[in-house]
Parts: sequence; C-alpha cells; structure tokens
Amino acid sequence: MVFSILPANTESAAYEIENSLRFNDGDNPKLAFTPSSAVVAERKTFTISCWVKRGIISTVQYLWEMGGNDNANDRFFARFDASDKLKISDSGTIYRETNRLFRDPSAWYHIVVAVDTTDGTADNRVKVYVNGVQETSFATSNNPSQNDQKGFSDDSEHTIGRTGIDNGFSLDGYIADFNAVGGSQLAPTSFGETNDNGVWIPKNYTGSHGTNGFFLEFKETGTSQNSSGMGADTSGNDNHFAVTNLAATDITTDTPTNNFAVF
Repeated sequence: MVFSILPANTESAAYEIENSLRFNDGDNPKLAFTPSSAVVAERKTFTISCWVKRGIISTVQYLWEMGGNDNANDRFFARFDASDKLKISDSGTIYRETNRLFRDPSAWYHIVVAVDTTDGTADNRVKVYVNGVQETSFATSNNPSQNDQKGFSDDSEHTIGRTGIDNGFSLDGYIADFNAVGGSQLAPTSFGETNDNGVWIPKNYTGSHGTNGFFLEFKETGTSQNSSGMGADTSGNDNHFAVTNLAATDITTDTPTNNFAVF
C-alpha cells in the first residue's frame, strides 16, 4: 500500500495535472470500459499515453489491458514484470520488453505506447517512449504482422490498473492523465514537452481521441459509470469507465506536476 505524506518541490508548468487515481493492490481495484462496437482502423492504429508512479516494485502489475478476450488479436497490454521491466504484449507474443528497469517509487514515469500495424516498416509498428525518449534497448523485441488487429477498440473489456482476463495482478501506485487515441500513432510530444531545465513535463493533448478513445483526468469522486465517476471520460466521447474496489479517497493530488514524497 502507498501512503502520501509531504509534498516535494515541484516543477511549474503552464499545464497542471490536478489529480491522480491511487491503486492499492490489496484491494484488487480496476477501471473497466467495453466499447459498444469495434472499429477496425483503430484496432490497427492507436496510441496510449499515461503517467504512472509505482508504489510497490518487483511484482507483476498490469498498467492497462485493452481487449477482454484471451487471444492474440483481441488482447493487448502493458505490465511491469517481477524484474521491474515493462512488457508490451498480446496473449501469445511479447512485442517489446525493456531492458530499462522501473524501480523508483518516488518518480512519475510518462509511458507512451504507439501502434500502427499498417506501417510497411516492421520495427515501426510498436513504439515505446519513456519520459519523451523512444526506447531502443530491449530484452525481447518482436513485431506484429502487417495489418494485424489488436485489442484496443475491440468490443470487449478494456481495463486500467489490473488484467481483466486473469482478474488480478493489480497495480500498486498512481495513474494520471490517461489518454487513449484511436486511429493515430502519435509521438510523445503530443502529450509532453521538455521545459527550460531539461525536465520532461506534461502537455495538454488537443487532438482527437477517435471513436473508442478516451481521456481520464480523475477529477470526480463518484463510483458510477458516468461523467460524475472516477472513471469519467472527458474527451467528449463519453466512454466512461466502471469502478471496482476504488473509493473517493483514492482520488489524490499527487501528480506529475505536484509530486508528493511517499513511503
């Protein structure tokens, strides 16, 4: 479990993230949304961007899982493994497993996964960025076949904070500023920028989210699947998430622009 105590020094920026959502792995929490219909183009091309601060390391924890059917074309996820590497995978293939380790529970990481399976260059089909920099050093690297469809924008459950298929492996930590964009493979500069001190900071995303995309700001404290809930989608798509094992007290002001010390 993570406990926020005193705020640390913060970077000032024009774009301020006001809230995050805290996940306590002992509660097995999650957010979940199922699109009403699949969009094939978005299943081939999409971008997922979020900020995360870990509370516990060296355990398997799912950051997000798009698609709720356990097969290669209907599932796509990002998780931290027990080794603290980040793994991007479907049910059968690991596409990217970083050599980078994510072991700093005091730091906010900006993680972008940008996919375009229509790209004729295989290595460009799955791109991973951390704090604005593209990852190029991988323990494992494979590429989807051209025009493969993946779990995002499938008409099955999309989850944040744990796997819906295995109903476990919950995240312990915080998530903020979660953007899912259907139909575009975007660079991290759509969501962040480097300030005058050379620090990667958030930036307001102003583009379209597509049909089944969404933007979660975690400004509300309700538990209903609507605009007053913790999983409210503020992209304009109204793709609101259902809440499981989360309470109003899990909405916090510990964010990438107001980083708190934790123990």
